[in-house]
Amino acid sequence: MNETVNQRIRKLRKELKLTQNEFSSVITISSGQLACIETEKRVVNDRTIKLICDSFKTNSEWLRTGKGEIFVEDKDNRYNKIIALYDTLKPKYQEFILDAINSFIKMQENE
Repeated sequence: MNETVNQRIRKLRKELKLTQNEFSSVITISSGQLACIETEKRVVNDRTIKLICDSFKTNSEWLRTGKGEIFVEDKDNRYNKIIALYDTLKPKYQEFILDAINSFIKMQENE
């Protein structure tokens, strides 16, 4: 039996080791919507697919059809690991990380 796009979304979330709450927060949908998607009570629209692909560097072809690799370009998935780790932090530590990144961006602009 072929996996559906809904099943692949759940598979991706599990691969990233994210809860439904964490995953839905990153792609800016409610955790209830994500639960309905994963249980195939809701059809996945193009906007949701784009948000997932953009947020997690996911291969759109894989997400839609199951063909190809799950992730694009980033073979060691550093980006995905950063997102997953960031989402496990408490909000005060997330703020610290964002402040540090902004500081590095400013430093880089001044080089």
